[in-house]
Amino acid sequence: MSSEKEEVAEDMNLLDSDPLTQVEDEKSDLFDDDEGLVKSTTTEEATDPGSMTNELDSRDLFITVSNPEKHITTMETYITYKITTKTTRSIFDNSEYSVQRRYQDFVWLRNKLEEKHETHLIPPLPSKFIMKGMLDRFNPQFTQTRCRALHNFLDRISRHSVISFDENLQVFLTAKAYEFTAFRKQSESFMSRVGGSVKSISTAAVRLKDRDPEFDEVLNGVTQFGEKIGVLERVAERLHAEKKEFVAELKEFSPTFSMWSASEDDVIAPIMTSTSSAVEACAEAAEANLKIHEFEYMPPLREYVLYCDVVKQVLRRRDNFQLQHDKVVAELQRKRDEKENLPKSDQSYSVGALMGKSANEVKDQKDSKLEQQIEEISKRRDDLNDKLECANANLRSDVDRWKVDKLHDMAQIFDDLADSQIQFHQQCLSAWEHILPAMQDKEQSTDYEP
Repeated sequence: MSSEKEEVAEDMNLLDSDPLTQVEDEKSDLFDDDEGLVKSTTTEEATDPGSMTNELDSRDLFITVSNPEKHITTMETYITYKITTKTTRSIFDNSEYSVQRRYQDFVWLRNKLEEKHETHLIPPLPSKFIMKGMLDRFNPQFTQTRCRALHNFLDRISRHSVISFDENLQVFLTAKAYEFTAFRKQSESFMSRVGGSVKSISTAAVRLKDRDPEFDEVLNGVTQFGEKIGVLERVAERLHAEKKEFVAELKEFSPTFSMWSASEDDVIAPIMTSTSSAVEACAEAAEANLKIHEFEYMPPLREYVLYCDVVKQVLRRRDNFQLQHDKVVAELQRKRDEKENLPKSDQSYSVGALMGKSANEVKDQKDSKLEQQIEEISKRRDDLNDKLECANANLRSDVDRWKVDKLHDMAQIFDDLADSQIQFHQQCLSAWEHILPAMQDKEQSTDYEP
């Protein structure tokens, strides 16, 4: 236990070195202001109910995920989720849809969106398990937690100005079960699987000589934020283990007083019984607090750990575009230098000269070939430049949106955490205050006994 406390202290020291609570006084690594992850959005603006109301008024696509339902077949057991869509978009035939989808259907959707929109931030899906060691995927509280996370996933997508119009998303939201299964099989061809594996290889980290400082700042900010959230997640896991032990000890503690009361007189026995009731109430409050910690506090932290990985992955894809662009620009410059130096070069021993052509004929032939190559490479450069600019714009826009969501979600996470702790301690205080008058009466009665 002492080693665990030392690890907690070490992690908390990492947080103390750059506190998460210094949003107002300093530039925080968790909530960057002007130059980090947030350039034009303050905490007040991000969490302002008025701005959220304006956004709701302008939206034309609403998706909710609800009603997790367990299915047991001879082959497998699985959970489906009800997805309800309401929209006024003309690309939809109806204004409202309701379908059932499994978790693996969400995985398919995310893979397709990532494959088609590789320079956009596709929100992460919830982990298979909330924490290490959890084996029961069909626990009602776990399925409700996953349901909320899947709702957040689709809600983020529905608010995206580009991804929300994707054909795969439309099929996911509207197709009947058999139609969706057929569409999935058709899209999961061999070439699609190969393309996905090749794409995953292309996201390996690359080193650039001249990356835009703007994206250096984004990478540094996301890295620091990810480290802070990683520390919070590890501390939260250890706190969960300690809270679990605390609940078990309280549950063992309560019956002790009940059994003790049986061997005491009429004066002490009621005090022991009341104490047992108070401890039992504290155990129930602690158990409720434990479930809030496990199913409501920890999953959002894990989501943002995964979200940081998503941002880094898209940054690597953006860097790959720049790497390809830089290589083509360098190749273009080499060809232009070669063409410029061609008149001064000696072609006496070239292959063309050995085949009987004059030096001028060889030079003219090479000049024509270089001109053609320069034209082709220039087109490739322009195409790659367009792709790079598009990637920059996509990433810039999505990161700006992510900053706003991050500020709002972090504020909500810690507000909810504070509320749950206050509620827990108030319940424990109430339990003890409830038995205190009776205990005091017993004490007074013993004082006046002859």
